[in-house]
Amino acid sequence: MHPHQAVSSYSPKLATHCKRPQLEAPMVVAQFIDAGITLAKWYGCNKCMLLQELYLKRTFDELLHNIADPLVHQALRQQCQDQLYKPLLALKRYYKSIPHGRSRFLKIEHEARVISHILTPYS
Repeated sequence: MHPHQAVSSYSPKLATHCKRPQLEAPMVVAQFIDAGITLAKWYGCNKCMLLQELYLKRTFDELLHNIADPLVHQALRQQCQDQLYKPLLALKRYYKSIPHGRSRFLKIEHEARVISHILTPYS
């Protein structure tokens, strides 16, 4: 995805209300993640490290929020959990390049494990 397309399609919140969640959930979640990661890459290339971290963390946190939200359709929750590795790996790459990044990444990874294994009814 081109950065200009990512800016126009990016929303800080994942669209959780679909007409057919069973069919649309994989695409909706993948597009949300792709837009967030594309913007983060663009900011990283332009040496705006704080904005890069912001978009990666915001994408990751929104997925975690939807996994834990019982009002979100189960198909969307499952897709959020299945695709959580994408922003998590991007955050891991980002935190490798900064001082004290390892401890920050381990904290984020622990949060993902807790929410993914404890709060999901289909685990």
